[in-house]
Amino acid sequence: MRTTSIIANKAINKESIYDRIIKGLTKIKKGSFRDIAEASGLSEQQVWKRLSELERMGMIEYTDEIRICKISGRSVGVWRLL
Repeated sequence: MRTTSIIANKAINKESIYDRIIKGLTKIKKGSFRDIAEASGLSEQQVWKRLSELERMGMIEYTDEIRICKISGRSVGVWRLL
């Protein structure tokens, strides 16, 4: 990992981002990373980078549901709270 990447990672307040993602998912119940970003007021990058971490912590799960993204037209996965 590059030095700048390590510094940037340490500068992120992950707990605050986790809280905002959880609050966003509480509002919408389930959604893609884009849906969650919109509901939580975060950027898409802030959300997708944290979803697998929240999954490992047992707070959210990746569902079997697939949706078509309104922006890209591609299939996207759906996440929900546990």
